[in-house]
This record gives sequence, C-alpha cells and structure tokens, in this order.
Amino acid sequence: MNLKKVIELKDKAKKEGAVSVKEQIRSRFTEGNFRYPAGAVPADTTIDFEIEISRAQSIRKATLVWIDDEENRYKYLNMDWSGINRGHDVYTKVIKVNKRGLNWYYFQLETLSQTFYVGKEGLSIVVANHEPPSWPLIVYNRHFTTPNWIKGGLFYHIFVDRFARVGVSTAKENVVLREDWGGTPVYLPNEKGEIVNNDFFGGNLKGVLEKLDYLQQLGVTCIYLSPIFEAYSNHKYDTGDFTKIDSMFGSIEDFHLLCKEGKKRGIRIVLDGVFNHTGSDSIYFNKNGTYDSIGAFQSKESPYFSWFTFIEYPDKYESWWGIDTLPAVNEDDPDFLQFITGTEGIARKWLKLGASGWRLDVLDELPDTFIEAFRKAAKSYDQETLLIGEVWEDASYKMSYGKRRRYLLGEQMDSIMNYPFMDAIIQFVRNGDAEKLHEVVTTILQHYPSCVVHCLMNMLGTHDTKRILTALGGRIVQDAPREQQAQMNMSASERKEAIHLLKMASLIQMTLPGVPCIYYGDEAGLEGYEDPFNRRCFPWGKEEKTLQHWYKSLGTIRKQWSVFKEGQYETLYAKEQVFLFQRFNGLEKVIVGVNRSDIPFQIEITAPYVDLLQNRDVSDEYMMEPNTVCFLGKKSLC
Repeated sequence: MNLKKVIELKDKAKKEGAVSVKEQIRSRFTEGNFRYPAGAVPADTTIDFEIEISRAQSIRKATLVWIDDEENRYKYLNMDWSGINRGHDVYTKVIKVNKRGLNWYYFQLETLSQTFYVGKEGLSIVVANHEPPSWPLIVYNRHFTTPNWIKGGLFYHIFVDRFARVGVSTAKENVVLREDWGGTPVYLPNEKGEIVNNDFFGGNLKGVLEKLDYLQQLGVTCIYLSPIFEAYSNHKYDTGDFTKIDSMFGSIEDFHLLCKEGKKRGIRIVLDGVFNHTGSDSIYFNKNGTYDSIGAFQSKESPYFSWFTFIEYPDKYESWWGIDTLPAVNEDDPDFLQFITGTEGIARKWLKLGASGWRLDVLDELPDTFIEAFRKAAKSYDQETLLIGEVWEDASYKMSYGKRRRYLLGEQMDSIMNYPFMDAIIQFVRNGDAEKLHEVVTTILQHYPSCVVHCLMNMLGTHDTKRILTALGGRIVQDAPREQQAQMNMSASERKEAIHLLKMASLIQMTLPGVPCIYYGDEAGLEGYEDPFNRRCFPWGKEEKTLQHWYKSLGTIRKQWSVFKEGQYETLYAKEQVFLFQRFNGLEKVIVGVNRSDIPFQIEITAPYVDLLQNRDVSDEYMMEPNTVCFLGKKSLC
C-alpha cells in the first residue's frame, strides 16, 4: 500500500466519527488564527477577524475578546453577523490597532442555553466552557526596519581560541598554552574544585583572517565571533576590559584588518556583547588585584563601585547565576550606561573599528532601559548595525523575572537566536515529528514581525549545546559525568548515519525563513557533548570532506536564489514523518522536502523544476524515496 492510500484511509476514519463542536468551527483565513493579516502587524494596521460556526449550534451572539497585555485590560467587541457560508453562520469584526505592544484574543460564543469559548491549541483550536488559551498578536513600531545586508546571508559562529591559529600566542600568567591542537579540552576541576577554563589552544584573529577565503567559499556573509575582549578565561565571557582585544587573540589592529578584509569578500563581523556581568578579575572589579586600577572589590571609592551590588562588602555580592567569578552589573547605573552606550561608549567604539553588529548575551537579564539605550547608540552610528539577542524561547511573549519583555516591537532588537527552530529540526530529523516542526515554524512566523523573521539566526548548535552531529547520532545521555562524555565518540556506523541525518537537518536549516548559522566545525564533522566537548578545535586537514562539500553546495545555492532573502513560506505537507514546504516570491519558487519515513513519497509537479542537488530537470512527478531529501527550484514565475 503506498503512502497516499494510507493517508486517505486515515482521513476517512476520522470523518466517520461523531462531529464535535470543534469540528463545526472554521474560518476563511486558513492560517489557523482567524484573522488577516496572520502575523505580527505594524501600528495603524486594520485587522479582519472572521469565525464561522455551524448553524446547528444556533449561535445568537459572537464576541471577540481583546486583551491588552500591558494593562491586563479586556475589551468585549461584538462581532457582526455577515451571512451564511455552506451551512455556517459567518461572524466578522474589523479593528484598527494603534498601540504598540503584545495583545491577546479569543472568541466568546453564546447560544440560548450556554456560553462557550474558542481559543488556541497549537495550530488548532480548543473549545471550552471557561476562558481558553489565547492567540497572541504583536503590534510593533510601523517605522521598524532591520538591516538588509544580512537577509539571505549566512552566519558562521567562531569560538576564537579553537578555530584557527597563525603564529604563537604569548601565554598570560596562570594560563596553560597547549601545543596539542585538537586535544580534549580540560574538563576536570583543579585542586580547589574549580573549573577555571584556562587552557588555550592558540586560536586567534590572525587565524580567522587566514581562513576568510575558506569561509567565502562556504558562502558565509557574516562571522559571529564569541567574545574577544580581554579576559582571563578561554571563553571570554568574564570580561576584564571592554576596551581591549585579549592579547592572546591579537590586537585592535588585527581586528580592524579582519573587518576590512572580510568586507572585501562580502563578509561582515558581529561581536558578542556581554554586558550583564564582568569578570571578577577585571579592571572594574579587580578582585585578584591584577590591574593597576582600584576596582569595586577593593574600595567603595572605586569609580566602578556603583556598577555592582554588594550584599556584604566586599566578599558577598550579586553574580551571574551565583558564580562568584562573574559579578553582576547594575545595567541601569548611569555611569555604566554612559560607559557602554554613550557617544564615546563601547557600543559605538567597536562599530567605528569595523564591526557591523552585536549579539547581546543573556538578553533576558538585561533591563529594557539598557537594551533601548544600546540600540539608540548603535543605530545612531549606523542604521544598518545588526542587533541579535540571545533568547532560548519564543521571544514574542517572553517573561523574565516577572516582567513581559518587549524585544520585537522596534525599539530593542533586530532579531533573535532561533532556538525553537533548532530544537524542532533536531526532533524531526531524529524522531520524525513533522507535525511539531510545522507547528513551531508556523507559530514563530505568525508571532514575529516579518522584518525580524528575515534576520533570525537559525542555528543547529552553539557553544552552549551539543554538537549537532552528536545531537542527531550520538547516544542520549542524561546527566552523564564529564569523564564519560569525554570518552564518548560515535562508532563508524553511528557516525555515517549521523552525517546522513545532518544533511537532512542542514537542508531544512538553510532553506527556512531567516539566516542559517553554522557553528564552526559542524561542516567538518566535529562531535561533542556539552561544554567543553562542544568547543574542540577545528580539525584542519582531517575534515569530513563529503559533509564539507554538502555545506558548500548549500551555501552556493543560497547565493544564487533571491527567494531566501525575504521569500514567503508555506508548509505543503507535515505528516507521517514527511516535511515538505515551499519558499516563493514573484520570480522564484523552491520546494524542500525531507522524508524520514520508510515509505516513498510522491510529489506532483505542475511545471518544470530543476533538482538543485542533482542539477537535472524534473517534471510531472518526483518520488522522494525513504530517508531522502528533495530540493527543487523554478525561476521566472512571472
């Protein structure tokens, strides 16, 4: 029995059951949220709502319940009866939204004998006898724009110490400079029980500069650098001095040259901004007395004392997640705010030196006032500065520390790191959950402004997660000790299957709305569980060549097709372990599919396409065999 017959039989079985109230409710707006436009909208937009209910329900009144999230204020808007459509009463309401912010809505339906409510449940609806889960709707600044240069591009995320090295770095005091490039990073605590992250392999900015041609061939248009400012650790999230490049990574001149040479190749640089905390071993806190300055730990008379919050001076102070080497900064402190966002502040300093944007670390822990001041500082220097925020969830209605965040209204971030896509792609490719992938993708596209969507950083792994090859093909270990993780590598057969799965995952990543981001070495076949095993050295000379060639092919295709810049998206099929979607604009259309089932899947082709992976013409029908992919394209639609 072929796949098509199986689907038909299942649909028939559903129809033979009793018809529920839920099945008697629909809308001509097929996106599933009963309105047009379906996504986030700019202020001053007119929105059409429509709900159709079977006449068998005898509805006498329909109400659109509109909730202002900021004020928790409810409006009950009577809907207009607009006629009958195929046995359904049609109720409509047109409203114009002006106030920027997050709103919610659901429907209240009344019969002669009861009142029930219609709300959101995934991409479907729930019918309840009480207030249901609501649909969110963001209204953003109608002047909100995001940088054009990143749209349709390709990020490459580099952990500097482990990417590439040129020359020999001069080791600083109390660090270990290793000569075994590719060795296992130190993962055990020292004699004091501390994990100090002080082993260095010598990667530096000159190494990145030397590999620019490689990155250009990969299709990269933007390098996202992990922190490069002076700091004690190898990861540099414990900033020692925001004004200096760490000496083990290079100099300001090296950075400026990297930006200059990158731009010649169409590659820009985005920096990692860590402004929620500093290092305890910093010019600002100076707990270890490393610096000549008077730090906040040393004296209440320090010019930096007001930056930090002490509970019992000097030994007890607020820190990031209780880690005493990362004292938390009071971001609203006027002196700190001026230091970072002033006319001569850090935000603008590094843009002047060649950077094209910032990724803000732990965005949830930065106050709105700081983020908005940072945006004004960066955008006043260059409106095309890119601002990306680290948020792990849906950022449209995120709560942090009891407060609703306003990241995507046009006054804070341009876009977000897209962890929801990452998790859903991994679950689909590993377990075949096509329905969940469809739900996650559609939900994000409905919740975020379109200008945010086209700048999303779509990664499959970062320095904070497992390597994608391990996530797809490695053994699942829960709370395994580091000693065990250090020794865990895939067998040859496991690795072969993982590479096959990564090709599927990366095809989806490279073609969904947003900008894909390759974590250095993923394209070369690096494995590894969590930190520090996901931060191994790039395996120069030992790359997985077939995988590297695959990534280069996808990067080339992205550059050749404008549809990946701001093209529309539509899921065509998401069932039975098959995920199929299309991207399209007025000139081009591509169809992308992954079949994780053990049954062939047939795609009917209505016009000639090109198989972009095989470089051959396709017409009439295309058979996607079990556990394979398809990537079809068509130009000149008009």
